[in-house]
Amino acid sequence: MICLFRAAAKFLRTDDGNAAVEFAILMPVLLLLITSTVDLGLGFQEKIKLQSALNTGLQHAMQTRGSNIATTRTVIEYGLGNNSAAQITTSTFCRNSATATSGSIACQTGASRFAEASVNMAYKTALFAVDMNLEAHFQIYVGQVQ
Repeated sequence: MICLFRAAAKFLRTDDGNAAVEFAILMPVLLLLITSTVDLGLGFQEKIKLQSALNTGLQHAMQTRGSNIATTRTVIEYGLGNNSAAQITTSTFCRNSATATSGSIACQTGASRFAEASVNMAYKTALFAVDMNLEAHFQIYVGQVQ
């Protein structure tokens, strides 16, 4: 009986498996943190892709002074790639003091002309299936109507 107590006391004094137990407890938490960081990072990468395509469209609108907004939309679509499910809206509008006209209405001479575009895309993260709505928007002054 005494021999059994000595063996139990010796077993309780050893610390040979402590590292393995700590590893087993902490590893799932660390894996969760790493995978969630990668998952959200992929979503933000898509957001940067939207913003980059919109910036390219912005450069085109500035170079053409907003005169060819349909081509600006094509530039944005090209920047997003072929497989993009993004919704793109582009338009130009004029502003005389406090009034704004948009669409096919002719702008008055001397009115301030603006171009705007926005891109929206629903995104679901790859690992945790979190729904995110990615969007980017610009509105710029492109000059006065001649």
